[in-house]
Amino acid sequence: MVTVLIRTLIIYLSLILVMRLMGKRQIGELEISDLVTTFLISEIASLPITDIEIPLSHAIIPIIVLLTLEVAISVLLSKFPKLKFLFSARPSTIIRDGEIQKKALENSRLSFDELFSQLRQQGYDDISQIKYAILEQNGNITVIQKAPYKTPTLKQLNVDCEESGLFHIIIERGKINKHGLQEIGYTKEQLLLRLS
Repeated sequence: MVTVLIRTLIIYLSLILVMRLMGKRQIGELEISDLVTTFLISEIASLPITDIEIPLSHAIIPIIVLLTLEVAISVLLSKFPKLKFLFSARPSTIIRDGEIQKKALENSRLSFDELFSQLRQQGYDDISQIKYAILEQNGNITVIQKAPYKTPTLKQLNVDCEESGLFHIIIERGKINKHGLQEIGYTKEQLLLRLS
């Protein structure tokens, strides 16, 4: 039992490290290659946890190889953007000037029900108000409203306002949060002087 616990801990820490190195994207933002890598890593990682006869190296080495491939592909795609479409789908305009582009919808294998569900979840109930709806590479739909239906900005309304800035935690549970302090450009001494 202790062996399984230790092996699980080692695999868990290895996965945390690998996912951290892959970046902060969330599942809904993963591209196809990221998603495939994530599924493979989870499958590989589970094997030595459930079967103690399998050496840990049989999981850690393939996970490192997948991480290396993922990073190498990312670097390659940043240097040669034209190759990006080999690894992910192109964005597809599925609504243009308030009209559904049926061919694009069919090519995306997206049903009318799925499209309308996505639009409703984003607060759009009238497609005639939509200039463009674009199915992005990660499966999300970006909606751009026609100009007359957009919410006006304060600038458009000629309203003056001040920037409020960002809130940062600088003291947490009675201790100084170094990251928050750094974000506001203070030193520990400046903070203590301000508080006194």
